[in-house]
Amino acid sequence: MSKLTAGIIVIGDEILSGRTQDTNSNFMSKQLIQAGIKLDEIRVIQDNRDSIIQNILHFHKTYTYVFTTGGIGPTHDDITSESISSAFNEKYCFHPKAFKILEEHYPKGEFNEGRQKMAKMPENAKLIINPLTAAPGFVIKNVYVLPGVPEIMQKMFVSLLRIIEKGSPKKTITLNTNLYESTIAIGLATIQNKYLDCSIGSYPYFNYINKTSGVHIVVSSWSLNNLDNIVEEIKKMILLLGGKSSIV
Repeated sequence: MSKLTAGIIVIGDEILSGRTQDTNSNFMSKQLIQAGIKLDEIRVIQDNRDSIIQNILHFHKTYTYVFTTGGIGPTHDDITSESISSAFNEKYCFHPKAFKILEEHYPKGEFNEGRQKMAKMPENAKLIINPLTAAPGFVIKNVYVLPGVPEIMQKMFVSLLRIIEKGSPKKTITLNTNLYESTIAIGLATIQNKYLDCSIGSYPYFNYINKTSGVHIVVSSWSLNNLDNIVEEIKKMILLLGGKSSIV
């Protein structure tokens, strides 16, 4: 198992109401697996000071890395930065470098109070540079605070992954079978109990247009160097049950 773990906190009333779809955590989870960082939890919370503080402190103590998205913009309901400052008993104030970056980014006379707010963060925070719209994120302790806009967040997150400690990527092989999930359930459980250092998941699918169905079987491990033997056992089990299989 990877020694590096992560938790993601998605902050925003717009996510909980269904008004905005969260695509950030999906993007981040795929990137983290490739970086050898085991994502253990994703939590979506409201724009509420007490909730942000409580969850930040819990994740901070639990995981190697904590990534947050949302709530660092210029409006009154963007309270993530101030709440995280309170969580770590830090002064919430203008970061000199962030202020300068934003001041130079906007035309003269357009660096208004709302835009200035995006330069406020915990006093001892370090900046995460934003190559698209200038407004930076920040890191305080093991908490990495990012914007909620997907295009901006993704650019910043990819850059961030280049500089933090990474592990070995998770090894994964996916098989497809035409059998029903209930048909292979007992056989998969037997193989899973034999190989405790790997994870075997089954995910049924249905395509009503093509009138096809089956199961994707995902074999993955953080510690095993080779999954071929496990995959071969699954393929043999499927064959004995009268089914077909192929690597996806």
